[in-house]
Amino acid sequence: MIFKKVFVFTLMIFMSSSYGFANPGQEEENDNQKNIEQSDEPMDWYDADSEFEALFNVTGNQIIEHAKKYIGRPYRHGSMGPSSFDCSGFTSYIYKSLNIRLNRTSQDQYRQGISVNRDELEVGDLVFFSNTNSSRRGISHVGIVYSIEPDGSFNFIHAACHSGITISNINEAYYARKYSGAKRIL
Repeated sequence: MIFKKVFVFTLMIFMSSSYGFANPGQEEENDNQKNIEQSDEPMDWYDADSEFEALFNVTGNQIIEHAKKYIGRPYRHGSMGPSSFDCSGFTSYIYKSLNIRLNRTSQDQYRQGISVNRDELEVGDLVFFSNTNSSRRGISHVGIVYSIEPDGSFNFIHAACHSGITISNINEAYYARKYSGAKRIL
């Protein structure tokens, strides 16, 4: 676990120095203003310092507590919230509201983070599913691990086409067949 955090730390330093991520035109802030602000609305701009801090301080339980607020919101293809979501719009909205950027599509989110074996899942990890869309092959759906059951199965919160933001279990036949893997962002 320490190796993973050191790797993420090194990657974030490289990204912020190599690519100059910052809020264009933003004035310097004093140290008291750099605390992570956790609100219901995602940040409007990108601040590498805030994201770096969030990667080490935000917990999976905080992600789930925030995600639960949206249960019942409708699914809408291409929507990124807050009144409706598609699957990757939901995950990116939830993470972004806690100062962590995710790529926009489920396929692109699958390229982020560290791969996690199913028996090592933690609350807040992203879980991915393939071939859920008849017009697109490969990774096509994403959710967030909501809870881990004693038998090793897990529940996940996601934007489902027919029921909107809901909680499902990996043992449901449809999801069990389509499961492709998991990634840890935190």
